[in-house]
Amino acid sequence: MINTFQALIDFAKLKFSFTPEDEKLIARYFEQQLFGKNEIILNAGDVCNKIYFIKKGSVRTFHVNKNGSEFTRLIATENEFCTILISFLEKIASPASIQAMEKTEVLVIDRNAFRDFIEVSPNAEKMYTKILEDFQNFQIKRLEFLTSFSPQEKVDLFLKENPDLEARLTDKVIASYLQITPETFSRCKNKRLQEYLLKIQR
Repeated sequence: MINTFQALIDFAKLKFSFTPEDEKLIARYFEQQLFGKNEIILNAGDVCNKIYFIKKGSVRTFHVNKNGSEFTRLIATENEFCTILISFLEKIASPASIQAMEKTEVLVIDRNAFRDFIEVSPNAEKMYTKILEDFQNFQIKRLEFLTSFSPQEKVDLFLKENPDLEARLTDKVIASYLQITPETFSRCKNKRLQEYLLKIQR
């Protein structure tokens, strides 16, 4: 049974010095869920009552504007947490959906269980604080990223920092995350490849 939670236990021990007692609490409060490729985990408009730890696979959060265009807000992969934080904290309708981008295994904890978890474990409270800090830092860095770089620079940086995601995600999803069109993403990606080929031929 413990093996089900080993990925989260290893993560927690490394980041927050979880004790054996804390490890037992993980097995008590979390449960495993499986989602198929492209399966919607949470629909926009529903209240997000859960925090998800990605054990295997990848998920994204996204919203659709009035014109029907999708905008990917967050991409989370193995050993990362995902939730719609404003909905989770304030118990309001989520402005975004959560979707599995691959066959995905998650360890999930609901709001009530999470409250119990952080009340009985100081290390769990540290983990929660870290989730909040990481979310805030991500939002700041993402705003800077989206407003400071050209489409080509966005593509170059994304592929450099996430070399495995190009094969795991569709061009459409990556483009929506970079807030460029799929055509622009394809053009920038091809230019990047051409420049690399020229470089290695010199």
